Amino acid sequence: MKKILSLNKKNRTSVLFNFRLRFIALIFFLVFIIFFFQIFNLSVLNNSIYQTASENNRIINIPLYSNRGLIYNENGDLLVDNIVFQKLTMVPGPHDNFEKVLDELREELEISDEEIQTFKKSLENRTYKYQPITLVRKLSQEQIARFSLKKSRWPSVKIEADLMRHVLDGFLYSHVLGYLGQIDIEAINSSLEYKYPLDALVGKAGIEKFYERQLRGSVGYKTIEANVHGIEVREIRTTSPVKAPDIQLSIDRELQVIARDSLKDKTGTIIALDPSTGLIKALVSFPDYDPSLFNLGKIEKLHEIISNKDAPLFNRAISGNYPPASTIKPFLGILGLNEDKLDWRTEIEDKGSFQITEGGRVFKGWKEDGHGMVNLSKALIESSDVFFYQLALKLKIGEISNFLMQIGFGSLTNIDLDNEQSGVVPDKRWKLGNIGSSWYLGDTVNIGIGQGYMTATPIQLAVATSALANKGDAFQPRVVKKIGSEETARQLLYSIETDSNNWKKMESSLMNVISAWNGTAHNVFDPKGPKIAGKTGTAQISSLSEEEDYSIVRQESSRRDHALFIGYGPVPDPSLVIVVVIEYGESGSSVAAPIAKKMFDHYFSSKL
Repeated sequence: MKKILSLNKKNRTSVLFNFRLRFIALIFFLVFIIFFFQIFNLSVLNNSIYQTASENNRIINIPLYSNRGLIYNENGDLLVDNIVFQKLTMVPGPHDNFEKVLDELREELEISDEEIQTFKKSLENRTYKYQPITLVRKLSQEQIARFSLKKSRWPSVKIEADLMRHVLDGFLYSHVLGYLGQIDIEAINSSLEYKYPLDALVGKAGIEKFYERQLRGSVGYKTIEANVHGIEVREIRTTSPVKAPDIQLSIDRELQVIARDSLKDKTGTIIALDPSTGLIKALVSFPDYDPSLFNLGKIEKLHEIISNKDAPLFNRAISGNYPPASTIKPFLGILGLNEDKLDWRTEIEDKGSFQITEGGRVFKGWKEDGHGMVNLSKALIESSDVFFYQLALKLKIGEISNFLMQIGFGSLTNIDLDNEQSGVVPDKRWKLGNIGSSWYLGDTVNIGIGQGYMTATPIQLAVATSALANKGDAFQPRVVKKIGSEETARQLLYSIETDSNNWKKMESSLMNVISAWNGTAHNVFDPKGPKIAGKTGTAQISSLSEEEDYSIVRQESSRRDHALFIGYGPVPDPSLVIVVVIEYGESGSSVAAPIAKKMFDHYFSSKL
């Protein structure tokens, strides 16, 4: 400035003008730089962020779902189908007064408060702004007609076709097939590889649950441009879902029908399986239920099922815990032989009762007068309790529990159905931890006849019986024979080791349970029928005091014994194992064994 002031007036004016010109040019240059940087920032540096924010307002990825896989039985009959129904969906947009729309729809279509609340809950959990939410799951024809007349009033509401699960045979396969139910938000959030819709129905029991991943198939996507009401303007691209495979069960329909008909006036379960593969041929738990009631969401009927004191939802075949009673005796016999605690000639005198020490507790046999001199074979044929009381004491509880656990008792068989239970194989440690007291010799005596603290599931008994039929090998049970075109694989669960002579004599003894005049199941012997090996069981569910008489106790049905039968045939090449458990049935011989006989007869005659 001093330099400018020292110039003459003309020159000062010129210099000042040039200074102002450069200053203004500098301001314009800085403004240009700022604009240029901002454009570069929007178009290059943060392009993806702004692009995504923009497209979320109008570009929507709509999941596309495969039709749920169908289910067939072994005979190729369709068991579970998908049927079309119409549902009402809504896409609340930012400019919609959806409360007003809901009120109008509630009045016009008589929508229940429960449906409205379910809709609002789903709305809170939706994952993107224009996600369609189901308002009415299954529209009646009258609702469809009413909506169609006035649908222009509600541009964000529309009728969509969907598929619903339909079980064709009603009750017959209920505990095998299971049912669908509404998915919960936790399941949606935890399913990272598959995007479930908010109103998805997923498997909640049986095959539907166990094979949920296979039956649902894959998910595809359709990318659309939508207006402010969520209505599609144009389709941008589509990736189709892969079709879900169909599933074929190994269940034989006619055998399943006979099993269910045999249980209609009883409570219990029947399992039939092929011992050479582990494939289930029949599995019935009774009482049962109609899976379609769950699939259709008939709430009033569901309350009746859930509140039923006979627990029709309870799958007794895989979750029921029962004392195995005398059906455990063949296995303890093999253990005794393997541990050299007896041989086939070893005899004891069965006087009808047994005491560990003189003056101690009396353990009664089922036959008051006893069986006289008995060896292992006779003890199996007549089911001598005293013989196995003494054998259990010779074996000790540690040996018994270890062996029983080796052959699958006390653990899951991993059958392909949900909610299987493991049963109980007790020992000293188990009793101390669960009962809080020491193990007594009397506990071991009770285990000798499958009573006391031991429980087994019917599916464990079926697998163990298949080991008898196979002379050692037991295979993992399964109800699915084929997924799509792929056969399910046979898996070895365990092998019982003993010499061939033991297997031969064990099978002969178990055949005589039925064919010998003194066998406990001789009442079902048919000299012209297939050769069957088996063992009866009658399980006490409560201990009787010295003063109680069973003939009086049995007048109360809930205190009667359970009836059991395990068997396989035809000998020598068995292709079917059957286990029957009838709650409060009292007699394995007269109640359980005849049911098994009927099923054996039908199955083998149908194969001729």
